[in-house]
Amino acid sequence: MKRRGFISLLAGFLLFPLRRVAHAICNPSLVRLLDQGRDLVQIRPGRNPRLGHYFVQWFGHSSFLIHSGSQTKVVTDPNFNVTPGIQANAVTVSNDHFTHNNVGAVSGNPIILRGITLRQTWNPIRTSVRDITIINIPSQRGLWYGGIANSIFIYEMGSLCLAHLGNMGHLLTPEQEKVLQRVDVMMTPIDAMTNLGFEDLVKVIDQVRPPIVIPMHYDAPRQADLFASFVGERYPVRRIKDSQLVLSRSMLPKSTEILILTHPRSSLLWE
Repeated sequence: MKRRGFISLLAGFLLFPLRRVAHAICNPSLVRLLDQGRDLVQIRPGRNPRLGHYFVQWFGHSSFLIHSGSQTKVVTDPNFNVTPGIQANAVTVSNDHFTHNNVGAVSGNPIILRGITLRQTWNPIRTSVRDITIINIPSQRGLWYGGIANSIFIYEMGSLCLAHLGNMGHLLTPEQEKVLQRVDVMMTPIDAMTNLGFEDLVKVIDQVRPPIVIPMHYDAPRQADLFASFVGERYPVRRIKDSQLVLSRSMLPKSTEILILTHPRSSLLWE
């Protein structure tokens, strides 16, 4: 996609009226950008979510289970590492590459929220699935993929805001940076082949500075080691001895940390 076309797409994003009014949103800046302040309510309850009720579980590549306090389940970008038969209330798909679009592996009659259309253009999503509000914003994939679109998905549950960058292949625009300014947890692709290289990826982290960055979109654990070595001089890196991370506002670090979850198939992959 040419730069002019992408700018037009972003302009459309800013002017696009909400198809379904969401009840909560992570970033009040987005309310102002969309001029829909009367219809959108910022939900930030004073009490923290109970420990153990909110968590993310990584299935490998770009696929996560997002689990809310009321046991609402959303699966992101399901691939072939997703356990067949896992139940969810919704599935989000950032792009339609087969490693992100194995929606048939998710049971429970979930709502399928595709971030792009069959014509490879952005598909705006503004909705709530039980107690999780889900929106998306347009982005591009790497130059190798031409004009194929990608969606950045944002999820709000309780007082927590999560962002899944999908296959993002560019630095954030000023508009995207505003929307992501209150993200607590950012799932970030680190393969450095079809997405951003490490240097630009660190620039994206600098743009958002979320408390937690979770590396994703890699299939060999060694890739996480390479990324940790590169980013370790700028941000602290912690390795989590599990593929699941319990979330609450009280556990968020005061400044950005990289949390590397254990690859769910690490014992089967070359180190």
